[in-house]
Amino acid sequence: MKKSLLYLTISIIYGCSNFSTPENQLYLPSTSPTPTFVECAQKPKTRLGKTESKSLSLTENIITISDTVNSEKQLGYKFYARTGKDFNYRITSNVCIWIFAPDTKLLQRRELIITTQQDSPISGEQMSIGLPLTGEYIIQVSTPTKSSQFNLEMSLGNLPKPKPSVVSSETAKSDSPSTPIPEKTPTKASAEEAVKNYYSNLNQGKYQEAWNQLSSSFRNNKQLHPDGYNSYYDWWSAISNIVIQNVEPTNTGTDTSTINIQVKYTKKSGENITQSLDLFLIRNSANNNWAIDAVTLN
Repeated sequence: MKKSLLYLTISIIYGCSNFSTPENQLYLPSTSPTPTFVECAQKPKTRLGKTESKSLSLTENIITISDTVNSEKQLGYKFYARTGKDFNYRITSNVCIWIFAPDTKLLQRRELIITTQQDSPISGEQMSIGLPLTGEYIIQVSTPTKSSQFNLEMSLGNLPKPKPSVVSSETAKSDSPSTPIPEKTPTKASAEEAVKNYYSNLNQGKYQEAWNQLSSSFRNNKQLHPDGYNSYYDWWSAISNIVIQNVEPTNTGTDTSTINIQVKYTKKSGENITQSLDLFLIRNSANNNWAIDAVTLN
């Protein structure tokens, strides 16, 4: 973003039109008057949480959000992604954007906008962010102006030049309508059943089968399983009974799913533990099965 602002500043001072960078391109119409810039706040006026943000099933396919915000109306969108993925977005309107990591740290903000969008819009600003954590990310959109309509294209893959089909905010949970849907696309029930089956295996002492229902990255997480399967076995073999009190899918797409579960454990020592968990699942395209990729405690 700083590189974009540097080139933009030079172009304004010297009146040149040949400065550009392939990563972050800012286009100003030559017939427009000199624009007045406003810096976006370091943090949103009101920080939106997960419950106030709309769920997106974000993959390498492109999703485009079209909506309107103003100084009093802020919108939030959340999506699940794994460590190392690249989040790409392109904004074609006059709004401020903040992107928060699963640990609530601010990853990036759009630093500068033009006060009068109709006269001098910034168009086609594109950014890419390497995602540092596995979990749910939140994108928050707002504007200091009275009202701004925006288009925000997002993907965990590249953003090609052709514009994708636009989906409204009401249908933002789905992938682009132009994307073919495989015949074996999992449903919410299939992801929910995978979670129930996982805890059923644990309850029956089928620890190896349950272990195999975790993604390879989750199994190889040395923080959770310092000794691999042995650490996993040591924890679950100390549990005598598991009762699932509630299972609720909160976001399910073609390749990812989020399941909220209320579960009660009874240890062999007699101690009872009740937890509310978010389980993030990914689909193995080879066998069309779900694997648990991460678990967070609510």
